[in-house]
Amino acid sequence: MNILVTGAGGFIASQIVSSLISAGHQVTCCVRNTQYAQRIFPNSNIIRCDFIKDTSTDHWIPRLKNIDIVINCVGVLYHPNKKVIWAIHHDTPRALFNACVQVGIKKIIHISALAVDKTNVSYANSKKATDDYLLTLPIKSVILRPSFVYGRGSYGGSSLFRGLSGLPWFIPIPGNGQQEFQPIHSEDLSKAVVRLIEIPLSESIILSAVGPKRVSLKEVLTTTRSWLGFSKARLLFIPFTLIRLASLIGDLIPYSAMNSSSIKMLAQNNIATDEDAHEFHQKVGFIPRDFNTGVFSQPSTVQDHWHARLFFLKPALQFSLAFLWIFTALCSGLFYPKENSYHLLQQVGVPAQWQSLFLYGASIIDGLLGLSMIFWYQLRKVCILQITLISIYTIIISLTLPQLWLEPFAPIAKNIPLIVATLIFLAMESDR
Repeated sequence: MNILVTGAGGFIASQIVSSLISAGHQVTCCVRNTQYAQRIFPNSNIIRCDFIKDTSTDHWIPRLKNIDIVINCVGVLYHPNKKVIWAIHHDTPRALFNACVQVGIKKIIHISALAVDKTNVSYANSKKATDDYLLTLPIKSVILRPSFVYGRGSYGGSSLFRGLSGLPWFIPIPGNGQQEFQPIHSEDLSKAVVRLIEIPLSESIILSAVGPKRVSLKEVLTTTRSWLGFSKARLLFIPFTLIRLASLIGDLIPYSAMNSSSIKMLAQNNIATDEDAHEFHQKVGFIPRDFNTGVFSQPSTVQDHWHARLFFLKPALQFSLAFLWIFTALCSGLFYPKENSYHLLQQVGVPAQWQSLFLYGASIIDGLLGLSMIFWYQLRKVCILQITLISIYTIIISLTLPQLWLEPFAPIAKNIPLIVATLIFLAMESDR
């Protein structure tokens, strides 16, 4: 069959696309980053889509030409702008589904989330609104509501769990750690999707895509640490009040896994009833692996170890670099004696009439670079510009003030590890 998958570069969707291709289906991938998608799915048709702006049916009708089935996997756990969340989860899918009705798509499979009807956050509310709307349409549809999805690789909440599990010496446990999940392996979820493509439907249905066993958050984290091969660590139970305060920082970061919405959802159980779990298993014709079996079905690799260890170091590196640029801007523009600054500029060859412009211009640029890092604006370009500026500063100072290399606090020598640190962050910048 010809199948269109939205958000095909995501953690869940990419596994679904791979399973569809292995099953012999022709897949059209709707993604933001077409170059990345073309590299990982070279034999698929790739279409660029903007899931924030493509909210009109007219955007989608041409993309559905010769398509039999649509699988909607687009989702974002958090964004500071609620309009973005609603556009991605509701407005754009609604336009897509309306287009499906107009062109006569045979079936829609929509990836939602478990407990969207039990949590009052934008993520859940927008997902629930789309679920409800899809059920009103004449197309036979399957709404899959998975619990915690894990597997090879990670993204979002699964990356957060790996990061918590990989901390040295202790594992922070939100609350009492007794919150329950019914995890499903990403390969089992994609296998279920492939099965559901072939199953005839008499009516649209909602299925709780869950594994056979309930697992507490504490068990998820300790099992993940064991899988990573790290030594045992003490469990440190953190009151949710403190976690909610810390999540306010994450609220400032687009697509952050650590934010007030995710913490609110983490505070409650994410499980299905026995009847709902049985219905899902019966409908897809198999019982997914339990969490322990699924986790240890593949050994962890050095890349998994690095990712877990670096999960919290990445934002620490980002904000420390931002702090350095902002602090430099403030010192240069406000605190450091102007006479000394002008004297240094004179030594490197800046004419007197240009010294104020150079001083305050450089301060403003430094401050903007730091603020751009804080607010995730064009991070890749910002990092490249930072490296370029540091290199230019270093070359000019080396030629005009070489004695600074011999200063006991090594103000110029520090530029070398600073460039390397920026390169490391640049290498980790993408979550994909």
